[in-house]
Amino acid sequence: QNNMSKYKDVYNDIKNRIRDGILKPGEFLDSESELANEYSYSKDTIRKALSILELEGYIQKIKGKNSLILERGYLKNVSLSSLQTSQELNKAENLNIKTNLISLYIIQDDKKLMDIFHATKDNDFYKVVRTRSLDGEKLEYDVSYFDRRIIPFLSKEISQKSIYEYLENELNLKISHSRREIKFRYATSEEKKHMDLKNYEMVVVIETYAYLSNGSLFEYGTISYRPDKFTFSIVANR
Repeated sequence: QNNMSKYKDVYNDIKNRIRDGILKPGEFLDSESELANEYSYSKDTIRKALSILELEGYIQKIKGKNSLILERGYLKNVSLSSLQTSQELNKAENLNIKTNLISLYIIQDDKKLMDIFHATKDNDFYKVVRTRSLDGEKLEYDVSYFDRRIIPFLSKEISQKSIYEYLENELNLKISHSRREIKFRYATSEEKKHMDLKNYEMVVVIETYAYLSNGSLFEYGTISYRPDKFTFSIVANR
């Protein structure tokens, strides 16, 4: 086994134990040496796994002590530090998230998209508009654009289920990372129409640029959230 998969093993194992409630918020993990013994891996591997868990807000390293397991609320870090789809979240958190496809069509000759994707007039893009409901309330409005040079075909069924799953399993694309910006602005008429905004005039918008492991940008999009259902949390180390 190479080092890459070793630290991922440890990371996934501890993450799953936290998610399944075997390890609880407020408890401490074993020390790095104890964990190294338990997993029969080097302390270096353990340290690497813990640093990712910390980055994603599962644990916090405390000087002179072991790592503390943190509370995690829904939507905390979800769309920020990890590239998770709502389908994966459903499985992981047992949440009742429903995706509803509003529209799927191809657009061409859009100046902004051509700039973002470094494309020419000949290229075109899928535009996918979806809402996500948590327990029957439409809290997310998601507009995604996919480069058809990379993703030639999308169907309604795929868009309704999980586009990322299709890209990884069917097209064998390696999705690596995304760059995200958070903005706060007035809701558009589309958002007011498709979201249960109640009395809120504003939405929190996460603008996302998602890349393949070869560095190609394959998706640009925005997800709008109702402000009271959004928490931005990030671990800042000094």
